[in-house]
Amino acid sequence: MGYNTENTEWPTFEINSTVKELIDRFFWQLDQKDQDSGHILADKVFATTGKAEFGGHVFIGPDELRKSRDNAWKVVTKRRHEILKVFAADLDGSDLLFIGHVAIDLNNGKIVAGEFAGRLRIENATSSQPRLLLYQSWADSAPFVKALQGN
Repeated sequence: MGYNTENTEWPTFEINSTVKELIDRFFWQLDQKDQDSGHILADKVFATTGKAEFGGHVFIGPDELRKSRDNAWKVVTKRRHEILKVFAADLDGSDLLFIGHVAIDLNNGKIVAGEFAGRLRIENATSSQPRLLLYQSWADSAPFVKALQGN
């Protein structure tokens, strides 16, 4: 697995390795300044009924998810998500809460970093091809807003 989950503390019972890989791929994709990121999320990461909340906006289904990263890099030059700890609400790993850390480099030269929490719901969590049904996250946005002031 990549840097996004290489140091993650997972639940004590075994989460399917394909779910761990999916989570790693998801956060790695969020860190990529790639014009195809939205398409990759829609076609390879999320289920057809998937829902993601990014930056206060909700994206549901493949068409909206394809457009979900269109403005992700408007004021950002670099992102680095790392998932610190994962908690499971069930034994099959289909409903997960997590604590993560993100560092964001802004166009104005400032860097904002801090912890965030989130929820992931997984479709087919015990299969070889799981997909995200839901991504939600919560973070203190005040440092981000303060760093953007004066732009």
